[in-house]
Amino acid sequence: MAGFPIHQLDKYLKVLVQEHGKLVAICDEFKTDVKNLPFQRRVTRVVSPGTLIDERFLDPFHNNFILAITESEEGKFGLAWLDVSTADFQTSECADAKSVRDEIARIAPREVVLVHDNIYPPEHPISEAIRRIQAVNSQISMPEEITNSLGVEETNVSAAEFSAINLLTGYLSTRLLEHMPDMHVDAPQHTDKTMHMDAATLAALEIRETNERSTRGSLVNILRRTVTQGGARLFVHWLTAPSTSIPLIRARQSIVDLFLHRSFLHQDIRMIMHTSIGDVLRTLQRISLRRNDVQDLLEIRDFIQAMDQILDRLKSETSAPVSGSELNEWMLRCTSLHELGERLGEAIDERVMQKRMEQQAALSKQFDSLYDTGEATTETVDVPKVRKQRRVPVSMPLLLEEPLWGDDIEHLIRPDSSPLLRTLTDQYNECRAKARILENSLRQRHEEHVTLKFLLGQGYIVHFPSPRSTALDESLTLAYKTKTTRTFYHPEWSKIGMKLQKLRDQITECESRLLDTLRLEVLVHSSTLRRNARLLDQLDVLQSFAQAAKDLSLVRPHVDESYELDICDGRHLGVELGLMEQERLFTKNDLELGQNARLHLITGPNMGGKSTFLRQNAIIAVLAQAGSFVPAGAARIGVVDAIFSRVGAKDDLFHNRSTFMVEMSETADILQRASSRSFVIADEIGRGTNTSVGLAVAFSVLHSLAARIQCRTLFATHYYELADMLGFGQDQPPSPNLSQQVAFFCTNLVKHGEVLWFSHRVRPGVNRDSHGLVVARLAGMPEDTMELATKTHAWIVQHGRAHIDTHGLVQDVLKPQP
Repeated sequence: MAGFPIHQLDKYLKVLVQEHGKLVAICDEFKTDVKNLPFQRRVTRVVSPGTLIDERFLDPFHNNFILAITESEEGKFGLAWLDVSTADFQTSECADAKSVRDEIARIAPREVVLVHDNIYPPEHPISEAIRRIQAVNSQISMPEEITNSLGVEETNVSAAEFSAINLLTGYLSTRLLEHMPDMHVDAPQHTDKTMHMDAATLAALEIRETNERSTRGSLVNILRRTVTQGGARLFVHWLTAPSTSIPLIRARQSIVDLFLHRSFLHQDIRMIMHTSIGDVLRTLQRISLRRNDVQDLLEIRDFIQAMDQILDRLKSETSAPVSGSELNEWMLRCTSLHELGERLGEAIDERVMQKRMEQQAALSKQFDSLYDTGEATTETVDVPKVRKQRRVPVSMPLLLEEPLWGDDIEHLIRPDSSPLLRTLTDQYNECRAKARILENSLRQRHEEHVTLKFLLGQGYIVHFPSPRSTALDESLTLAYKTKTTRTFYHPEWSKIGMKLQKLRDQITECESRLLDTLRLEVLVHSSTLRRNARLLDQLDVLQSFAQAAKDLSLVRPHVDESYELDICDGRHLGVELGLMEQERLFTKNDLELGQNARLHLITGPNMGGKSTFLRQNAIIAVLAQAGSFVPAGAARIGVVDAIFSRVGAKDDLFHNRSTFMVEMSETADILQRASSRSFVIADEIGRGTNTSVGLAVAFSVLHSLAARIQCRTLFATHYYELADMLGFGQDQPPSPNLSQQVAFFCTNLVKHGEVLWFSHRVRPGVNRDSHGLVVARLAGMPEDTMELATKTHAWIVQHGRAHIDTHGLVQDVLKPQP
């Protein structure tokens, strides 16, 4: 495409790349030393969805990852993913395709790179995951030579991970082209000490988005109180990959607790971050790729100054005896770059930068308005109207009082910050003073308002505002004459003007070199700046947790090595806020799982709150291990290595799979991958087939979870027969060992007169009535249909549903009433 202004490039990249997933090749023009070929054009970058660098439409609150996946001959998968805009770089190794599918769901990359030889069929888990997150799928050949453009050594990663890094590097070199040599990333971060959540669990718990694919109502949306872009991105990462390290979890909680109880400190930190911290990681990446401007250097200056302010504020607060060692440890990891900040502040004139930005924005807005309305053409030129100059009476003063000719140079770099720039500026002003002296002498000599000017096409000339003939200075040579004005060449003015132009060019070149020196100095400290930025992102997330704890009445959980989940007055934040909008209250519930029984069998009516209860306890475990406080009265969380969910299902028509098939596939994953430290929430397993088969499947799954895997499980079902099969209420249960692992809980439907309402209270016991007929009636089913359903249900209960006489059933329920 051509023929549109360069400042509108982002507009077209957003449409073509981000919205439609196309590739866009950008071609730039360069000067050459060849006489017949003054300019050369070449492709300098190919933009793809995963290789965006600094485009304005990039979402500042989410990473823009590109993920490379390789498969070894042994069947292991290597993963390497990078956000080009921030240099966030991580690697992982997966043992099977299903684990890769879950990583794809957690990472949510915009582009996935595969090797041509490893193109997976549509029904493959990797293909399914890529399609589900709507990522662009790119394929290239595996690079033959091992490149090291990302600076990662093979000794730091596994062979599978290094293969993925090699693929990612090879692909980036075909897209970033001339920007690739300057690409720098930190050492890859591994994900081996994080809680595992598969794709189904991330969707069921609505971590990033709700089941309606909306961010409103998601856990991230409800809980986030970050004030920086980097903090917002890290917040999402912490919630999708909670830690399993107890020391790390407790350190995070201690800082959250400190902020929560010291509100003045908390608000001061928030204010400094809000007013002074930009997107530092993306700014550093622009600087490293030579795509920065002076404003980016000012942003680095502001970040350094804000970091010093935060450290000073924390030091003054943490000098008290009650201060936590965790915050002191955080401060020790920070490195002050006060001298670099001072140099940037002393060198760059922020006022000039702000003025130029305002002028550029005004010009861009003016052109856009013309361009969008179709009024801008190649002939469109904004030429100001020239008013006729009136002859100035001779009585007006001729001599100019200002000592210098022309306008001051708007220095981006303050002259006092460089001896050379100071010298050039002084010489420039000396020439301006000579020009003013010459101008006044010419005015005095000719008694006219003579001015010294520079005109395109004429050069440095002396301008006379009248056409009348006077005794001219013999050194003046006529350049141009109209009916109203005359212009002349003057040798002294030509000499001064040429020197002014030369000095201006030297000043511009000197400023450019000084700015590049500042850029290189920033790059020298880039590792420290990145570390400080990541530490500040952590502090932002922790203060966000503290603000959420205050706003949402969250409490600090106790996290330990036990196998228990003890939660008092637990709540589901999303459901609670939804009920608050309807002016209704949420029913809190307790959970004691793991000490006396590792599996709770939960029965109860439809809409009784079973699914909400399952989800809220899983979310509490996620928040606790992310370092956040939790929505409960009190909580004790034994570390969970993975959360698996089997909640809700629908047909997968693309793969020709029924609801029951989808349900069984997810259940099979749980039984194959869960460990004794995992937490499983299972809802209505076996409901997608006939009663006897569904009951058999539900019992076998329950038995495997409780007896073989022995993981903590909340098992919600309408098959109350499972309680009988496990010996509920019997003196001699069929399987004593299994019965010791299972506890029975239920919800109920409460009736007050003619009013029915769901208590949503989870209590010990078994509910043998689903109250489905009540729910169907509330949903507006026709009355005659409900009467027939009631009679049919009564007949089945009376005669037993294991062996139904279908002929007798139809005859009895359809018999005319007398």
